[in-house]
Amino acid sequence: MKRISYALVLPLICSSLISCSSSSKQAGSKPGKGYVTKGNGSFTLQPYKEVTLENGLKIVFIRDMTLPRLSLTLMFKTGSVQETEAKAGLNALTAYLLEQGTQSRNAMKVADDFGQLGSSLDVSPGADVTTVYADSLSTGSDFLLDLFVDVVMNPAFKDAEISRLRAQMLAGLQKKIDNPSSYADDRMDQYLYGAHPYARDVNGTPEALRGVSKQDIIKHYLTFYRPNNASLAVVGSFGDDFEKRVEEIFGKWTKRTIPVVNTEAPPVIDDLKVKLIVKKGLQQTQIRISGLGIARSDEDYLRLRLANEALGGGFASRLNQKVRDDLGLTYSIYSYFDVRKERGSFDVSTFTKNETAGKTLEEALKVIRDYSEQGAQEPEVAGARSQLIGQFPRAIETADRLAYNILALDFYGIPVDYLTDFNKNVGAIKATEANKAFKKAVDPSKLKVLIYGDEKIIPQFEKYKPEIERMK
Repeated sequence: MKRISYALVLPLICSSLISCSSSSKQAGSKPGKGYVTKGNGSFTLQPYKEVTLENGLKIVFIRDMTLPRLSLTLMFKTGSVQETEAKAGLNALTAYLLEQGTQSRNAMKVADDFGQLGSSLDVSPGADVTTVYADSLSTGSDFLLDLFVDVVMNPAFKDAEISRLRAQMLAGLQKKIDNPSSYADDRMDQYLYGAHPYARDVNGTPEALRGVSKQDIIKHYLTFYRPNNASLAVVGSFGDDFEKRVEEIFGKWTKRTIPVVNTEAPPVIDDLKVKLIVKKGLQQTQIRISGLGIARSDEDYLRLRLANEALGGGFASRLNQKVRDDLGLTYSIYSYFDVRKERGSFDVSTFTKNETAGKTLEEALKVIRDYSEQGAQEPEVAGARSQLIGQFPRAIETADRLAYNILALDFYGIPVDYLTDFNKNVGAIKATEANKAFKKAVDPSKLKVLIYGDEKIIPQFEKYKPEIERMK
């Protein structure tokens, strides 16, 4: 179960960036030659320009003169999916090492140079993609560009930095075990996805991470961190000369043939399966309910977003109203579709007192069954529809978000019209359509349940004939 803060960051962010403006230009912006404006009259995206270099790198330029700043976002179309189970954590280690020294700058020099710009490098490895981001005042644009290019194109991968970062990642993996919620999330991933890469933490496993060599890192970088496997967004206050400089510098990057990586399919779920992980002394019980969901490209994506909003996506949702408000079994319960490049998951997450663990699971499953069988009523869907549309304008705050959305939509193969037509398309979804999509995507009799709590909760789940794992 990938947390909303990460696994779904990508697809969820992609759901809502648009400019609520009937004008083709935002105040203070100067589009320039080659810039296009896309919109449907009531919603118009800020003008942007797309260029694809000979080496395959796609660049999105967005000029925003409202602030004297510039940002660079590079999205590599690689993640933990491109690594083997035996080398789990390879991509994350490779990504983090980008900011730990280049051929001409050691780690301290890289940090100091970014510090002089009042900036830092943000590296985010994921399951499907890896992003590298930095920004600065526009007065430092040329220096920022040179530094950014040096980091992503000339990494040093020094032995000392590899050892230091590996130790940090191992410590982080160990620390997650001490957090019951994070541990339950990770174990649910493993239970649901089996041998598929989505089962693993993007930072890998301790055993595999210890076995990653410097040669593995270099090979992974040279194979997947290529211009023809990436896209770049340039946002801020800049002119034609800077655009040409960006294209010239990144045009020197050497492309390579990107191998196709085949993944093992997640296990088939043929009935309701329950697994208990018990550890003496836990004060609360973590409950996770998951099933295989959809890929981001699925035609039912928007219908399922709407259906889920009514089920467990908002404060007024059925799960929250029944399990939290009416029965008082938890402080928090929510559901979501974790959509990805490949088939993602449908997830329900909650926690409760050990004494009410069985009751909480029973009531949550009942809500899901009733929702699947009977569907949501039009007032529920209307409320969910208003919620999604009402949240939509929040994503127009920055040009950076627009740029990121354009990159992400391109990665998933989704037309940019998804942004301009979002409100219209959500507004047109009927309750019957949302209900039908949910019933098709989620079978309450074919789900996996993971329970993590004290061993004294075991009797509450006997009727499910659970698999039991005892931890020391």
